[in-house]
Amino acid sequence: MDHVIHSQKPAGRESLSPVLARHLLAQGGQLVDVRSPADFVRGALPGAVNLPMDAISWRYRSLKRWQPVILYGHSVANCRRVAGLLAGEGFSRIYYLQADTTE
Repeated sequence: MDHVIHSQKPAGRESLSPVLARHLLAQGGQLVDVRSPADFVRGALPGAVNLPMDAISWRYRSLKRWQPVILYGHSVANCRRVAGLLAGEGFSRIYYLQADTTE
């Protein structure tokens, strides 16, 4: 699955190119799938952890605040909601992946 990477501006103030995304992941960035566990099992990106939207409010504690967080899910809106929650909990480097489609 091809993805276009966009920065989550309100939470993450840095632009994120595909090259930088790969670099961040190689340096300990955290790839987070916000879809349901059933969707995660059907197919997730390599190295992703599953923190579904309905559990993110308490499971975010498993993430490291000082490392970049790259979110993906069914919609950018879901990623933005999760990014807002994470920003409110002190995360500052939050990004999202958007499927390369004509949404």
